[in-house]
Amino acid sequence: MESPIKAVQSTNYGDAYYRTPPPDLASLLLKERIVYLGGPLHSIDEYRRNPGQDVTRLIIAQLLYLQFDDPEKPIFFYINSTGTSWDGETIGFETEAFAVCDTLSYIKPPVHTICIGQAIGAAAMILSAGAKGSRASLPHATIVLNQPRSGARGQATDIQIRAKEVLDNRAAILDILSKNTGQPTEKIVKDTDRTFYLTPQEAKEYGLIDIVLESTKQLPVPVPALT
Repeated sequence: MESPIKAVQSTNYGDAYYRTPPPDLASLLLKERIVYLGGPLHSIDEYRRNPGQDVTRLIIAQLLYLQFDDPEKPIFFYINSTGTSWDGETIGFETEAFAVCDTLSYIKPPVHTICIGQAIGAAAMILSAGAKGSRASLPHATIVLNQPRSGARGQATDIQIRAKEVLDNRAAILDILSKNTGQPTEKIVKDTDRTFYLTPQEAKEYGLIDIVLESTKQLPVPVPALT
């Protein structure tokens, strides 16, 4: 019995458009000047064990490219990240977040930081480093401030060296958060003595963000939606 369904060749078959593979999602987002941090910030050591996962290098490269592409247009930086930890384990160093924060300050385009889900630890610091007036969160996100962890292993001297680095990094984090939020360092020290959870509204009152978004229309300029 002959099947009633027949394959019909498209009239566009062979056109260059159909022979070209579609662009990947990251490229489409970058075209709209969107940078997306959707996971933890990996250290370079973690990168060596898992090639292709150097998140920090990718984020910084995208920010620098967008400045080169147009130094005047804003950049939209969506954040859904656990910072330098994952499932309670330290997998990166705070220097990863410092590099991103320094890049945000270095480049000329204003960067809108937007939390969509969670911004924990170092990711919350990055969220606070966006352009003043353009740091935002969606209404049901979670923002967490905490202390850096050492994650050090090996000989006692190595652990001691890493412990000193953790203290130095903590001082740098406190300085950055104080500048970005307007809160006194002493208050941030007290608040982060234990894991400090904030709702978006609390984060706004604390100075970590400027607006709780219900819609992209609430931002100072039109912002591409992450869909």
